[in-house]
Amino acid sequence: MDSGYHGENRQGETSGQGAGEENYFNNGGYTGNPFDEAYGLCRKCRHRTIDRSENPESVLCRDCREELIRLKIPPVFYLIGAAVVLMAVFVFTSSMGGLRNFGIYNQSKSMAADGYVVTALDGLLDILEENPDNKNVAVRLADLGMKYAYYNYAAYAIDNYLVGKEVSDSQYDKLNGYIRKLDAYYATYNLYDEICGEAFADAADEEDIDEALEKVCRELSAYIGEGGYDQALLYYYMAYMSADEEKRMACLQECVSLNPHYYDAQAQIATYYRWQGEFEKARVLLEEVYEENKEDYAVLRSYATLELVEGNLEQGLAYASEAFQIYPEGEYVLDTYIVALAANGMMEKAKGLVELYEADYVFDDDFYDFLDGKLTLEEYYTG
Repeated sequence: MDSGYHGENRQGETSGQGAGEENYFNNGGYTGNPFDEAYGLCRKCRHRTIDRSENPESVLCRDCREELIRLKIPPVFYLIGAAVVLMAVFVFTSSMGGLRNFGIYNQSKSMAADGYVVTALDGLLDILEENPDNKNVAVRLADLGMKYAYYNYAAYAIDNYLVGKEVSDSQYDKLNGYIRKLDAYYATYNLYDEICGEAFADAADEEDIDEALEKVCRELSAYIGEGGYDQALLYYYMAYMSADEEKRMACLQECVSLNPHYYDAQAQIATYYRWQGEFEKARVLLEEVYEENKEDYAVLRSYATLELVEGNLEQGLAYASEAFQIYPEGEYVLDTYIVALAANGMMEKAKGLVELYEADYVFDDDFYDFLDGKLTLEEYYTG
């Protein structure tokens, strides 16, 4: 029987192994079976040395061992694995209501991270309305709502799609944490509503209103540091009701230091900088906040006014138009949109909107002075 060892030919095949091995097989002192595992040759290929780095009992070289490992999984099983993955995707997309919904769900985190928070939230909400039993989508909606302080979305997801449903232990703990935060948020909302109702109940004139504002701020401040209330929201309400500009700014700064996702507070701070003529400070803040949320009407409105006062009229109109489309009822959104139209030479459209809204909307005197050409943009938007 041919042993497979043919002198120089076999030696030539192993020439890359080193001089020591070559000499070993040609030293004349060996006359036995050259493939005996005791002498270090692979039992399979019979020309590479055995690799025992991973298994001291190995009888194979590294290449043959790796080939054997690959062969242990027949190709048919790769096909079966692919089929299982495809089936899982099919089941998941079916529960989503189709590939489009699956794409919305899959991209929701990155979409929100890119600044399109509301689009991501609304997309998830649309999926849930079509597929109310999909707990994964409901949890994702709650996650994003809590992360970006869109608490109404999170509360809606939990109340309507998760209460009474079985979830994993980790999801249960997380959702309980969300519920505690939401309880604090709505407790603060109700507290503010109650205090305002009592403070303004008998306010008849401007002096009474000033006293009522002070009373609201004073009573809200009593809950600072008290558990069970959303501290950022307390500061936001105190800023909103404060007649003193410095105190208002201090409260807004406290609010965003506790929760930077209070975008309206960020926008108000930027607007204050703009009003003071500190355009660069306003721009730095707005650029940062806009990167995080490109769909908050207050941020867009504040950005619009900054662009307008700095002479970037087209960009100012673009931001003002976006804010108006998102939430025309927002504070000063309508005013800003009309001013932007007028500044860009669209006076007919601007005055048409004034006529359309002025029966139910109060424009201030400066607004009319700007439209009449009595004030410049800089005079209108700075102090």
